Amino acid sequence: MNANIQFSFFMRFTHMKYVVSAMFFVFLGCSENSVERNPYLYEARFEQSINLALPAFDNLNYQGGSLYWANGGIKGLLLFNLSGTIMAWEASCPNHAPSNCSTVQINGVTASCACEDIQYSLATGQPLTEGATYSLLFYKVQQNGTAVRIYN
Repeated sequence: MNANIQFSFFMRFTHMKYVVSAMFFVFLGCSENSVERNPYLYEARFEQSINLALPAFDNLNYQGGSLYWANGGIKGLLLFNLSGTIMAWEASCPNHAPSNCSTVQINGVTASCACEDIQYSLATGQPLTEGATYSLLFYKVQQNGTAVRIYN
């Protein structure tokens, strides 16, 4: 009977050793994933609706088509057709404070900032220039046929 109690204690100790080790790795692996807010761009509240059937928006009916729309956001919107889905980005360069040169210009499937010649992908919003810290600011889009609602 005494050997049976010792074996039971050994099994509980071994089991607890694994539990404590697992908890240590869980706590070690947890870290604060804080999202760093862009200090240059503020939260612009707006809502814009466009109709893709109108001639002004014809370029957005084709994959890879893009358009600058001055209404909405801080300095306007960059609209891009990514495989039939309209993407909307803030037209103010996210890597410095808004100024007279910080409205990004569309160049095909990329956009560039005239202030510092930073390039961005219109498909992902990610900077394509090394050293750029922030991505383009994304706005919400709802599509229903040819009606597109862009808002924040």
